[in-house]
Amino acid sequence: MPARIVTFILLGLGLLTLPANAQPIAAQSPASPAFEPTPCAVNFAYGGDVLCGTVVVPQDHAHPEERTLHLAVAVFKARSQTPAPDPLIFLDGGPGARTLDSYAGGLGDFLRRFNRERDIIIFDYRGMGHSDPALTCPESLDTVNDNWETACRERFAGQGIDVTNFTTRDNAADAADIVRALGYNTYNVWGGSYGSSVALTLLRDQPDNIRAAIITAMQPPQGDLQAAIPANLHRTIAAVSTLCAADAACASAFPGDLNDQLAVIVERLDASPLPITVANVNTELTGFNIISGLAQLLKDEQNIPIIPGLIAALYAEQYDVVLPYVSALSQPPDPLNPIGAYLSMRCTDSILATSSEAFDAALQSIHPAFRKGYTAENQREIAQCQAWGARVPTEADRLPAVTDTPVLIISGALDPYSSQEWLDSTLATLPNGQGFMLPYHMHYVIHHPCASKLLTGFIEDPSAELDASCIATVKPPTFRVQ
Repeated sequence: MPARIVTFILLGLGLLTLPANAQPIAAQSPASPAFEPTPCAVNFAYGGDVLCGTVVVPQDHAHPEERTLHLAVAVFKARSQTPAPDPLIFLDGGPGARTLDSYAGGLGDFLRRFNRERDIIIFDYRGMGHSDPALTCPESLDTVNDNWETACRERFAGQGIDVTNFTTRDNAADAADIVRALGYNTYNVWGGSYGSSVALTLLRDQPDNIRAAIITAMQPPQGDLQAAIPANLHRTIAAVSTLCAADAACASAFPGDLNDQLAVIVERLDASPLPITVANVNTELTGFNIISGLAQLLKDEQNIPIIPGLIAALYAEQYDVVLPYVSALSQPPDPLNPIGAYLSMRCTDSILATSSEAFDAALQSIHPAFRKGYTAENQREIAQCQAWGARVPTEADRLPAVTDTPVLIISGALDPYSSQEWLDSTLATLPNGQGFMLPYHMHYVIHHPCASKLLTGFIEDPSAELDASCIATVKPPTFRVQ
């Protein structure tokens, strides 16, 4: 059975060599980007004014005279009668999110608070959602064809679409073009998770006219995400284990080291995978599926209380406990999934940016039982890179942002997809940057009241030093022991 049907496993990525003299994207496209008003592709349940349209951008920013793309854009107009002149452009995570569809129900709490005074700009990244073309690959739904990446890429090539032009540097250049096309002079940026990579790339390549930038759940361009994920997850589980040991009820109910217990679970399931049925599909649950599933659960700090009990149940071979999570984390086949754009972006950002030596060195810091699964998955993703044909990253892709623009960075201290090391290296080149790691929190750090307070205060006055005393009030989780 093709590996893409197995639960928990994240999508893999793509590869093509780039000429040695390849240059970074120009500071801005020579041609002026154009905004074309259109009816909204999404029926926004907003209750306010929403301006929709497309912004025409070059497929290749270095050659704007060639093929163009149409990006789907929505502007949620400020509710104030006297709005601030500088909007906030939101750079979504993923990559792979259909952003306009995600906000069909209206802006979430974390954007709505800024919308009182400022216009909020959202858009579908190139290759995704309502942007044209969308790099969907119906070939991937063919369970017989394991060479769908090549077939999909070749179909796009026949349409004049170069999949090497769908990268984070392109997304950052697009964001700047969108703001210019809409006629704003200055603007604010917010990027979270994958969007943090886009935001930091934008700050690096085109910092002009950016008033302030918010970065959450940071994944900086100079960070080695592919090599960091195994060690970071190991670190996160160790931290949860330490928290459990410090909690009398949790320590009594679930004694022992969680990483050691997880190693036993992984070795057992790798040696004898568990046959399961998910969405009427017969497949197997392996040790690496468990690791990948825990990585997804541990994006959200609300799941911390269940982790010791979940690992304890698996350790006791009570596999029925994990089946609801298998179903919840499994993604049903979706013909609108922009998997092609995902491959182009993630491959250039992380998979192909990591040398085999760096990846192998990273694996030495984790339990030996986990190395086999990560090694096999890395090899699978590299092979998928070779089939897809995404651009190999250059040194220009990996450079950090160096700018005096005010920047606020907030990440979760337990986030398996971020780290204190990345925060330190990023702040080192941002003289007006402020950064915080929120204790006991993970990827979705912005929902905590302390993070909300910091975000709001920063946008009101980016030049002021923030009062971060609320961080000391963040409480550890209460574990579920029954």
